[in-house]
Amino acid sequence: MCNGCSRRGVERGNKKVLAHRSDHRSDRVFRRILFDRARNHFAFFNLDPSLVAAGSDLDFGLVRDHSSKTKGLCAHRFDRCAASGSMTQSKESVEARVERLHAQGIIDMHFDLPMDLYEKRAQPNVLATEFLPEFEAGGIGLIGAAIYIEDRYLPERGLQVALDQIARLYAEAEQSKRCVVCRTHKEIWGTLDSKKIGFLITLEGVEPLGDDLNLLRAFYELGVRAIGLTHARTNAAGYGGIFAASGSSPEGLTPFGRELVRECERLGIIVDLAHINPAGFKEIVDLTTKPLVVSHTNARKFYDVERNISDEQIKLVGQRRGVIGINSVLVSPAQKESTLDCYVDHIEHVANLIGIDCVGIGFDFFEFIYRQWPESKKKWMAEKLTTPHFIPDLTNHSHAPNLTRKLIERGFGNDDVAKILRGNWLRVLGEWL
Repeated sequence: MCNGCSRRGVERGNKKVLAHRSDHRSDRVFRRILFDRARNHFAFFNLDPSLVAAGSDLDFGLVRDHSSKTKGLCAHRFDRCAASGSMTQSKESVEARVERLHAQGIIDMHFDLPMDLYEKRAQPNVLATEFLPEFEAGGIGLIGAAIYIEDRYLPERGLQVALDQIARLYAEAEQSKRCVVCRTHKEIWGTLDSKKIGFLITLEGVEPLGDDLNLLRAFYELGVRAIGLTHARTNAAGYGGIFAASGSSPEGLTPFGRELVRECERLGIIVDLAHINPAGFKEIVDLTTKPLVVSHTNARKFYDVERNISDEQIKLVGQRRGVIGINSVLVSPAQKESTLDCYVDHIEHVANLIGIDCVGIGFDFFEFIYRQWPESKKKWMAEKLTTPHFIPDLTNHSHAPNLTRKLIERGFGNDDVAKILRGNWLRVLGEWL
């Protein structure tokens, strides 16, 4: 668990959901027994009238918190003790559940694939030989393929390298015979139905655009469907959140950044809030109307850096029925605490704040790039950004079933796991694309 959390700590965190109930601990045990042994044969009755509203909302483990004043999805809470006791789920083995949950394809909204394809552009079939086996082993259905430009190419070659990365992605996908670039929600569904692997092209940092708004339309025509304005650095659109608890620029977006956000929403390009500084985050919220998206981040509750997002920011996403993708690299400032349990703690924290409908996957697998770097470059990253702490059993897409097993172990029901793995992203992608 993160920062010394334990299973007892997780249960303590849920007390606020049930604290209004008389003797809620014994009531929870009573419900667990009923769900485990006779769910299909008993109606549920609460002797305490104050429990009637909560009892009437039980649905495979979901408990609606009527005491919340928050509107929309933010008012949802869940009690996984009930979810884990479904008779249907108890008859099905964990491995069978994992296989069935992965059969329709997992959505990971952030992966730095194009930059690696570009660096290996002289090699044939990199996608098919180095990545496709991992995608297939993990049951991956759609990946946010992020265009990112390293500092060494900026500013002179930013546009060229971005275009080359897109070109390599298209070429490698075509050669693989199993992968396709998706531009619309209909194409995404078609790819999932055909059991192929789709790529949604994203742009991480608008450095390739310079300050030319016309280039946004050009990138849209090339297939870019999501844009994060910044990485950790400053550019013509705004300021990145730094890898520290404070110290990011207090400034919001630039005039160009504000124009860019408005044009993205007009065109149907997702505005990704990952990496932006807190002031820029709030300004994007104010400028947009569609569901908010943070493709890959973590909760500052467990790793307090401005590159991650605060509880207040999480709630803003929930108020707009958005989705937050949980990152696998920044779950804890300590390597020993960077575990699958800690990753699930982030999922659980977001779900407790804004509902299970607002959390998804944004793995940001980076270990495959990091291990290729010389020690000098790793030292540079540690000094300028941070030292990444990789989760040992979650370093590439073939490890995705490990997460699903852990979610099941932690008591998440099938419906909720399916939402985390793909359903929530599909909903938001449908509203944007």
